[in-house]
Amino acid sequence: MATAPPEKAPKPGLNIYGTAAVNPYKLTIAAEELGIPFNYISLDMVKGELQSEWYRAINPNGKAPAIVHVRDDGTTQTVFESAACLLYMASEFDKEHKFSYPVGTPEYWTQLSWLTWQVASHGPMMGQATHFNRYTYEPVPYGSWRYTAEGRRLNSVLDKQLSTHPYVAGDRLTIADMAVFLYTTSATWCGVDINEYPHVKTWHDKVAQRPGFQKGLQIPTPYPFGNGAVEDPTKLEWFLHIRQAGAQFIKASTESWKGDPVPLASDFANYEKK
Repeated sequence: MATAPPEKAPKPGLNIYGTAAVNPYKLTIAAEELGIPFNYISLDMVKGELQSEWYRAINPNGKAPAIVHVRDDGTTQTVFESAACLLYMASEFDKEHKFSYPVGTPEYWTQLSWLTWQVASHGPMMGQATHFNRYTYEPVPYGSWRYTAEGRRLNSVLDKQLSTHPYVAGDRLTIADMAVFLYTTSATWCGVDINEYPHVKTWHDKVAQRPGFQKGLQIPTPYPFGNGAVEDPTKLEWFLHIRQAGAQFIKASTESWKGDPVPLASDFANYEKK
């Protein structure tokens, strides 16, 4: 097994491996809200660190975030995928359940349901909307239409939940809010107008004022894709660059996995107009 370079090796305590992308900020927000000391280890996507042998020993999927918790007794626990990391952090560091519900309670299952909704539906669909609206190297109208529409539908689901609950999973802030927040604060970048969802907007603005959220959004660098930032005319050149570089990076990283879909006898029937 390859070992991490000394400057990337985990230190005693909680280590968060991340980049200046959406999902790692969930963990820095959670750590700040919980008051956990942590060591942040930045990964360089351009240099290929996410696909390095040493990092894939931490996260086989080669994505961020991941955590390595070096406990006081010398034992180590590695966790990857943002929801699993949030659940681990709640289990280890939120014994008083300030930001989580006790395992097995009805509230816990509601919290888990919304956390899973975020990583299985809201995040992936808003992420695909971002790809087709901001990062494709050629226009793909159907992709933009499909995922923008699904992003809008999912925000309407969230809006309905927040119309009867002050927080995503119920009566108080939990790790579910920390997970859901990032794509709502990035809605404009995804192509969705958060102002169309008044309960989502009210909730978003409320939690965005929390010191833990504000501190977490500064690590490793101020979160670049917030709703206000992406419309800032003084940052236009940076966004032009990031979109061009992002499109090239995505294309290059996908190229080695390209292939034709498995054919079926029913192929192309969906193109026929009845």
